[in-house]
Amino acid sequence: MPVTMCATLAEPHVPGTDLVFCVPLALAWRKLQDRFGPLRFDPQPFLADAMNRVPLDKVIDPAWCVTGAGFGAEGVLEQLRSELHAKFPDADPRLLPSSLAPDALLAYGYLSRDLQFPTVFAVRNLCFQGQYVRAFGINDGPHPDNPARSAQVIAHDYVSSDEFVIELCAGHTEDRILIAQIPPCSRLGVTVGAALDRLERLRPEDRALRPHEELSVPRLQFDISRRFDEFVGRPLCNQALQGRSFDDVQQRVKFRLDESGASVTAEAVMHGYGVPAPKRYFFVRKPFLLMLIRRAAPIPYLALWVETTAWMQEQPAPPPPAFPPFDPSSWNAPRLR
Repeated sequence: MPVTMCATLAEPHVPGTDLVFCVPLALAWRKLQDRFGPLRFDPQPFLADAMNRVPLDKVIDPAWCVTGAGFGAEGVLEQLRSELHAKFPDADPRLLPSSLAPDALLAYGYLSRDLQFPTVFAVRNLCFQGQYVRAFGINDGPHPDNPARSAQVIAHDYVSSDEFVIELCAGHTEDRILIAQIPPCSRLGVTVGAALDRLERLRPEDRALRPHEELSVPRLQFDISRRFDEFVGRPLCNQALQGRSFDDVQQRVKFRLDESGASVTAEAVMHGYGVPAPKRYFFVRKPFLLMLIRRAAPIPYLALWVETTAWMQEQPAPPPPAFPPFDPSSWNAPRLR
């Protein structure tokens, strides 16, 4: 199933294609941009202009990431390793080079964030796009209502069971886990904006889940990488970088969403070398947008457009019932004489 790793939110939607945007590549790019100005290549790819415009203010907390850029002789590799070890002792960076020549150019970004739900959600199954997958929600077994789980869900917008925006609350953090089952727009960034515009659209009294209202969200898990050939081998035109080019531009994103919470680890390297119904059903069973975003940030630090079951744990379809359900309207009762 096709998936596209996006360098920016300007990526167009393509039917049947999942999209992944995460900020480490933009963080590494920004470090180069702060030092050398907007990056210019010969010839200039369209994506470079888009990268030069990515807004990063308030998008991430410095405590979540490690980023830097410079030449080997400046000790940039040693600085990055030291900061990674101090902030993330268990980090397993795959893209950081093992050595760096004195005149080699390196830009690197690393992001790690782990969000845990105070109360673990119930495990259940869900039919997503015609395929049964493992999911999580409020209800399990003979206990249909769980106030602690329901309190972790905020309904921001509800048009129908096929179109809504919800937030999953991971403790007392400024992070928001937003799920928007809405129609896609032309590009991922436009869809992100449309989803953010729907936040707090419902009246405050309608944002909490009521007793017997249901939720079902598919588990997601993936570990994907992409090499951005658009930037590889093109001569850089910035005055301080003339005669240089990138030999490797990559990004890797590892993500998990399940009943216990959400976690994302990502790294990138640039190496030179409406009104709710009485009962609402929040079943995420059609293509949807998932975002991890800081409050007041202009863009998310992770945005996923999920259109296929490629990142889900597929389950066999349940067996048909032994007897068809009884329809009282089909029974012709005998007439009394």
